[in-house]
Amino acid sequence: MFIFSHILSQTQLSPMKTATSKQPISDITELPYSLKYIAEKLEQNRHLKPSEMRKIILEADVKVEELKPWADFDHPIQDSYGRKLVYKGDNFEIMVMSWRPGDFSTIHDHGNTQWGAVQVFGPAEHATFRYGEGKISTLARWRMKSGDAVGVHHSLVHQMGNPTHDSFFLSLHIYGEPGDINNVTGDARVFDLENQTIQRVDGGVFFALPLDEVKRFEEGPQPDFPTRLRHMIELIRRLRKMENQKANKSGKNLQDVIADFMSVDHLRYLIHDLKEHTDEKGHHTHSSFWKILNWELKEAARLQNELLSEQNNQDSFHKYAALYDEVICQPCLDKFMKGYLDFFAETEKIDFSNQSVISVGCGTGLVESYMIEELGVPYEQLFGMDISAAMVAEAQKRIQADVGDVLTLDPSIQMWDIAFSGLNVFQYLDPKKLPEAIQKTADIIKPGGYFIGDFITTDHVRWYPNVMFSKDKKTISLRTPELIEEEGLMYQRSEITNIQAQGETLRITYAGKHKRYLPPVNRMRAYFEKAFGGKVELYDAISLKPIPEWADSCESTRYLVIAQKGTK
Repeated sequence: MFIFSHILSQTQLSPMKTATSKQPISDITELPYSLKYIAEKLEQNRHLKPSEMRKIILEADVKVEELKPWADFDHPIQDSYGRKLVYKGDNFEIMVMSWRPGDFSTIHDHGNTQWGAVQVFGPAEHATFRYGEGKISTLARWRMKSGDAVGVHHSLVHQMGNPTHDSFFLSLHIYGEPGDINNVTGDARVFDLENQTIQRVDGGVFFALPLDEVKRFEEGPQPDFPTRLRHMIELIRRLRKMENQKANKSGKNLQDVIADFMSVDHLRYLIHDLKEHTDEKGHHTHSSFWKILNWELKEAARLQNELLSEQNNQDSFHKYAALYDEVICQPCLDKFMKGYLDFFAETEKIDFSNQSVISVGCGTGLVESYMIEELGVPYEQLFGMDISAAMVAEAQKRIQADVGDVLTLDPSIQMWDIAFSGLNVFQYLDPKKLPEAIQKTADIIKPGGYFIGDFITTDHVRWYPNVMFSKDKKTISLRTPELIEEEGLMYQRSEITNIQAQGETLRITYAGKHKRYLPPVNRMRAYFEKAFGGKVELYDAISLKPIPEWADSCESTRYLVIAQKGTK
């Protein structure tokens, strides 16, 4: 509520009732001082660059109170924002736009405008687009600060809006061209990316315009996946508001637009764009595209959650478990976990058929079921535990499993031959609890028994792919890892968004940010040596080459720990 209160204190406007809107001023001397300054400058010079117009608008030092008379927060719901003309010169226009929470313009240009500038007085979102050769893509999307101004030129294709839930704000718009003209912003292009058409309009650049407000239609560009996605998101949001007030006169059917937005048919366009902007290792090669794609997918996930919640049709957890297995666990099992389990059995002369195994952090139980079915561990001799009840529910379909915390392991209940922990589970723990967790694990292992598990090094981020596909390409996980430092400790934090083809629906879920502690390799070795009191060996988890005691990392950035408990 701070932003909301702050903006209202600036504008002194009620969000529910707008001050009476003035009609356009015809006498330049009647303009508020700052706007009079701008108008006089423009009458003195008709040939401006956008940068010069931006300089003028900043020099004018416009106060938001001067714009209040033209505020229009009570604009009709079919208008995507409030739009009022303040003053019209022979070759320029001064306008004020009003932005309620959720108001967004369409993607558009400014018609006859050759130069101009926009100044915002609130937390506006602004996006610019590359348009040409029959294609359109997003160049940038960012949040503006109150007082920020941007120049406008003839070729600018952009979008503005209010992404907040509780802020109301105004913006000042100046548009001009060298010669006299009746409507500077007339003949503007509105990009309807749903149908790949361009609408020519003389008024507001609104979503879902009635046909009688469109002068003519032209063939439009092919959008890339994130650009079309965001267009559909804002179109649906506006249509929903219009439907609620029975004000939809556009001819667009809301349910049809929603079905299009969520259609699995668009998966191929996403895959095409990902291939174009990632390398053979799954690392993105275009930072701007990657940022924009993830931004738009998060918005899509938020809208889908709203729509599915209203339909009382939330996904059950098994769909997430399927995603985890398809994109993470199964590929890792195939790529290196099978190899290191076989390596462990061979080097330590382990016959799994007579071993009892506890899996700490068993997840869905996929790897553990492999140990039963392929390595010969007796079903009744393997037990999985995980802190997530939802994961355990899935694991129980494959193995014996229950909810449990490694810090509560009790040797008086049962001792085990082998403790297993896959996919760096221990590194999700509070770093202060990591030595205790390793000790608790050692306490439940029989003398001469083993721990085997994999971990990631401090430079795992150099390997970590940004894009992970399931084999059938119907499940995609997008990941943005970064190294962060907190209180002198290093972590790898990954922001995750998942996309799944579920029947005819493309389901987008934002999984948030997850961090893993990255202790130095030698520190981890020391923890295990102290807890187990026996032989501790570290190997590259993929090549299975020994890691020397002096090494800080390994080639694959994943390493295997095999620790044997001392017999004394």
